[in-house]
Amino acid sequence: MTVSGDYAYVADLTGLLVISVSDPAHPTQVGGVSMPRNAYGVAVSGTLVFVADDAGGLRVVSVSDPANPVEVGSCGTPSLARGVAVAGDHVYVADRDSGLRVVSVQDPTHPVEVGYYDTPGWACDVAADGSYAYVADNEFGLRIYRFTGMWESWDQHALVRESRIAVHQ
Repeated sequence: MTVSGDYAYVADLTGLLVISVSDPAHPTQVGGVSMPRNAYGVAVSGTLVFVADDAGGLRVVSVSDPANPVEVGSCGTPSLARGVAVAGDHVYVADRDSGLRVVSVQDPTHPVEVGYYDTPGWACDVAADGSYAYVADNEFGLRIYRFTGMWESWDQHALVRESRIAVHQ
């Protein structure tokens, strides 16, 4: 789930729910759209919502009309999309046992994978800040990656796992 402006965008396994939170005491569902698989995570940029849809990969939904969200694009992933984050024209997808996937959404109607990194565990969730992706990688803890904009071109920052906490060296 994420909140942007007056709306909360919720992945509820069956799809994406759009909920007005303009009056926090009375949240109201104003729209929704079904997903082909199981919606697990969402990220928002402007009027686009990016949905991690399990075996359905990445789904791109326009919410320019929040009452009538419409899927406008998709990009398959090799495993199970569980988490999603957006930074600029790139969407980062935590794709379980296929690690981290990077998808260009410069044209949101035709998203295309532009890079990946196969993490050592199961990528469960992801956050992004600029070219950095922060991946919750199951028993391997936090992994930090920097996408340089070239296919399969990554800097993996060295991490040490102590007591199930990853520490940047």
